[in-house]
Amino acid sequence: NAMLDALALASLFLTGASNSPKDITDSKILPLKAKLIDALSIGKNCSSDSQDEPCNPWSDIERVRDRLSTFAENEVGRPGVFMHMVDPDVSQHVVSAMPKRKIAVSKYLDKNERLALAKLLIKDIDRYSFKLHCKVESCGSTNGESEHTVGIAATRLCEFRLVTCPNENCPAVISFKYKDDHDSECGFKRLPCSNGCGEAVPRNQMNDHVKTRCILRPAECPLKCVGCNAVVQAQDTSRHLNESADQHLILVVNRMMEYQAMFKKMTAKIALLEEKNARLESELKTKVAGLSSKNEAHAVSNDLKKVTKRLNILEGTCRTEFKKVQQDRRNHVK
Repeated sequence: NAMLDALALASLFLTGASNSPKDITDSKILPLKAKLIDALSIGKNCSSDSQDEPCNPWSDIERVRDRLSTFAENEVGRPGVFMHMVDPDVSQHVVSAMPKRKIAVSKYLDKNERLALAKLLIKDIDRYSFKLHCKVESCGSTNGESEHTVGIAATRLCEFRLVTCPNENCPAVISFKYKDDHDSECGFKRLPCSNGCGEAVPRNQMNDHVKTRCILRPAECPLKCVGCNAVVQAQDTSRHLNESADQHLILVVNRMMEYQAMFKKMTAKIALLEEKNARLESELKTKVAGLSSKNEAHAVSNDLKKVTKRLNILEGTCRTEFKKVQQDRRNHVK
């Protein structure tokens, strides 16, 4: 599934989240698939160089998973600034488009091919320790029919044969040897409710069950808003309401009286505010009228200044002309 997730996410980074058939073509998906297979680095994943060196295949598997989780970003790149400008919610759209895109690209990397690649990876990673696969070369360890000869006539099933998880809705396929380890952490395994209500709940839904659905979960009284602070089991809520009806009625009446007193105060305050508002409106009108008179006076003053300036210019011009006339008269007398 990690391989399919990586391929689907890379294709979404490449084409966008529209899931249009034109975005899922051989020319776009097959090159990504080839890069994905190269990224698996089959033949180079074992951290030990010989059988004598200590080997931890689990850490090698985690390194492969890390490469798959970053494959899309490394090979294609996350949607850039331009893509976010076109679609500000592009990241959210990519997440919502993943389920359909996984189905669409699964035809390029089907379950059998992913299983074959996974087997090659396991044999590559676990080539010396044989903690994850069978050391018998002839053993396929792929189904319940894989047998090993023990002694002259006896046989036994391979402990690494693949089995499906027996828990309802779990898609996991694991080695028979590690089925108990998987079962101890499988999210789909049904467990007794931790509150003790008697219901069997999938492990991955337990937290939600004990907080929101379990009949034994702690529940506040529905009338907490009027002052009842009782906390009862959810199944006892109706009984609490019936048994405490008188107390609840008193609480409701008290709260109504509080509201009535509050409404009176608010009504009085509103009346004062309305009176103050009327007074402020009257003062504002007076000031606006005064401001209009001032504006008119200011306009007249500006006009007078302009006229005075023009008169001064005209007076200066007249003086200049008068001087010229006097000079001409002197010249004429001479």
